[in-house]
Amino acid sequence: MLRQSAADGPATPGWLTVPRLLALTALTAAWVAQRPDDALVWLVAGVLLVATAVEPVLRRLLPVPAAVQLPGWTPPTVAVARFVVPAALVALLVVLVAAAGALTPWVFGVAAVVQGVPLLLATAQALRAYAARPAAAAALGRAVAQVAPEFVLYTARRGGAYQLQMWLPHLEALGRPFLVVTRDPAALAPLAEVTTAPVVACPTWRDLDRVVVPSLRAAFYVNSVAANADFVTYRQLTHVYLGHGESDKALSHHPAHAMYDLVFVAGQAAVERYARHGVQVPADKFVVVGNPQSAAVEPVDTVAGSSDGRPAGAVLYAPTWQGYNDDSSYSSLGHGVQVVRALLELPGPVVFRPHPFSRTRATERGHVAAVEELLAADARATGRAHVYGVDEPFAASANRVVAMVGDLSSVVTEFLASGKPLALVTDGEPDFATRNPVARAAYLVAPDLAELPAVLARMLGDDPLREERVAVRRHYVGAEGDQAFARAVLSLLDAPRGADSRSRHSR
Repeated sequence: MLRQSAADGPATPGWLTVPRLLALTALTAAWVAQRPDDALVWLVAGVLLVATAVEPVLRRLLPVPAAVQLPGWTPPTVAVARFVVPAALVALLVVLVAAAGALTPWVFGVAAVVQGVPLLLATAQALRAYAARPAAAAALGRAVAQVAPEFVLYTARRGGAYQLQMWLPHLEALGRPFLVVTRDPAALAPLAEVTTAPVVACPTWRDLDRVVVPSLRAAFYVNSVAANADFVTYRQLTHVYLGHGESDKALSHHPAHAMYDLVFVAGQAAVERYARHGVQVPADKFVVVGNPQSAAVEPVDTVAGSSDGRPAGAVLYAPTWQGYNDDSSYSSLGHGVQVVRALLELPGPVVFRPHPFSRTRATERGHVAAVEELLAADARATGRAHVYGVDEPFAASANRVVAMVGDLSSVVTEFLASGKPLALVTDGEPDFATRNPVARAAYLVAPDLAELPAVLARMLGDDPLREERVAVRRHYVGAEGDQAFARAVLSLLDAPRGADSRSRHSR
């Protein structure tokens, strides 16, 4: 089934259908009340309401096979469809003016023509495209077969491009042909911005059949959403859970991970995390691959100080997003202004790096904006070169700074590669460090942030946790180096067909 959201935009039939129907009903009711005996009024009102209501049906008739950057395949198009919603909005405006008594009935009928004609033309084209869908799907399958992909990077989340970006450079460096498969056609354009590999949208199971070509050996998953189960049913493939970062968050030990053939983990800490939370995953499913994302983080042994003994370099504030619910919320972003005010008491600039999801959710956008306004004001007043609103890899942000303040998330593990001090804002519970062993490497700050200035002075001063960070990093990402991931993937792709996927790897 095709999913809809406001992100599809008015070029997609069925955009915001319910709000438009409600508005149209209210306006036509007001207009009909003025002329209850006018047959034209009732006719036009019915046409407009029916035309709006059938847009979702038209949406389902539109061509399903979709891909970008796929050589040898030309997608079917329904060019008129992009005018359906704009025409309906113009018709709604006419109804608004008519309901105010500014237009005569015959002008109101123009609204039905404006909305109805593009809809009829688009429906005719969509029906022809629907009839040709089997042929288009077959053509898509042939184009995929010509690419001869060896693996699929799979995502069922429209807004998950940043999660793929964590792994794309390391997969592309292998030099093996692969596909990115999404379940949502609206994700094609965002994904095409982060990779040059073919990106194929497969909203239905039948579409998934087209990408499972003979050359395909494996599928990799960067998150654990429910629609992953659709592709895991293709048992001729080896299914590997990658995740999108090594952390002690609850989503890093989800029971659904047991459905994959292999679970690539950064280090022994991840293996222990599943067991500690009672999640049963057979030991032979785990493959330790290190944390290739941290390879670009530059390690340092010391932090250069200012003339008064305090560090003069920048400090990174990297809060995570607020999660789906209370159980998955680890974010300090709601107190971000207070955190940054404390950082501004230091002599150096601040680097602000919120989670990508925080820029897509209304409440969190407000918190982000408040922090950025504070930094902008300080930059004008002091001339300090704060960094915010910059789209760059995490390693680039980590390499700019001498220390970090953040929340429980995967960036903590990546930052450990730097050897620099870091502070974590906790949930306030006394067993936080027990539940989240990575906290042993960090200076802990209660959520009221009262201790933050003292913590900053401590971690940027004597830094007594320096040696502990080394030990924790070794436990979390092992000592495999940045080539362990490449070796694991190539071993999987080059194994004889029919071999047990769990026996293809040495740990």
